Amino acid sequence: MAPADQGASILTTSRRHPFWPRLLLLPLLAGCAGDDGLDVVRAGRGALPLVMVETGEIAAVRAQDLRPPQDWQSSLIIVELAPEGTVVAVGDTVARFDDSSLARPLADVEDRLRNLAAQREGTVASQSSQRQALVDAVAMAELSREQALLQLTKLQFESQTRRQESRLTAERARIALDEARAKLVAQAVLDSLALAKADLGLDDARTERASLLERRRARSLLAPLPGLVVYLEQEDRQGKRTKPRVGDAIDPWRPIIQIPDLSAMQVTMMVHEVDRHRVAVGLPVKLRLEAYPEAVFTGRIESVARLAAELEAGTGVRGFATVARIDGSDPRLRPGMTAIVEIGLGEVADAVLVPRAAVVERDGEWLVYPRATWPRPQPVRPVAVTAMTVAVASGAADGAGLPAGTELAAAPPKEDE
Repeated sequence: MAPADQGASILTTSRRHPFWPRLLLLPLLAGCAGDDGLDVVRAGRGALPLVMVETGEIAAVRAQDLRPPQDWQSSLIIVELAPEGTVVAVGDTVARFDDSSLARPLADVEDRLRNLAAQREGTVASQSSQRQALVDAVAMAELSREQALLQLTKLQFESQTRRQESRLTAERARIALDEARAKLVAQAVLDSLALAKADLGLDDARTERASLLERRRARSLLAPLPGLVVYLEQEDRQGKRTKPRVGDAIDPWRPIIQIPDLSAMQVTMMVHEVDRHRVAVGLPVKLRLEAYPEAVFTGRIESVARLAAELEAGTGVRGFATVARIDGSDPRLRPGMTAIVEIGLGEVADAVLVPRAAVVERDGEWLVYPRATWPRPQPVRPVAVTAMTVAVASGAADGAGLPAGTELAAAPPKEDE
């Protein structure tokens, strides 16, 4: 990284984090007191990581809100609720609403189904008996016609009168056979219509039962994905915001539970508008949880909001919502946890490093106080500045360079001293 001109814009880290100093480990020599009683530090040499520290909140990449079923009732009563923080698998019950109002309609439709099924069985039995009688009638008519035709053949040498009577008998037998067959066909059509009507009644009852069973099933909220049970606050009639409890009456359109997927987590933070130009998608991050300060998690910036928003309502201070995706998964990561996030902005690969407390800025000039020239200050040219360390040029034509190993006053004198 090229040295910055004196007075140029330099990196500053957040001062909103009470324990950030222990997060920045720098290759500096410890201070000591010299023979002259002056507390000194020695300028070191090495790489200076450039980081920006922000406070963030852990959140799941994916989450799904669960709400009561859309039912004709104005509200539903909670009768069972999984404890908040419960880890659930797909299909686990996380909440259940009162379904007693569906018991009577279900019993009625079950009774109707049984009655309709019994009626259909009776219709089928009656139709079978009638059909058999008609089939027998057709058979008898066929036999009568065959006998009439046979008799007509026998009388071919008899008188004209007897032959005419025989022909009439045969014709009557044919007509009777046609009528018997027509009755059989017509009855089959009537039987089919009667069965269709019975089946339609059964289908309607089954549809009604399925609808009631679905409404009852919907009274149980099931986890659609593996994750964590998180209660969502509700506003009661007095305007107070409370979390759902067993016995509460819930409006169908209001979500009561959120299931975040713990397998993919992210951290959200607000970057002050003055630092927006330093942050870009793809920058690495390290984060620690206040609950587990010894654990370090890594990730990368995934998105930065296009528009600024107020950091706190009414303050006028604005920032950009920034999201970093956390690498891997860890059961210690839970939504809502506070995290201290270091955004990696690169590093000064090789520079003289001076503790920030040993450098003072006066009238736009950066000064240190070498032990060898105490109390006369020496100007230095900063390459980069963090909350703990200043990287300065090691040599410059204008005398603003500082060799590594130079002993410096650990605490520069105040301006009026």
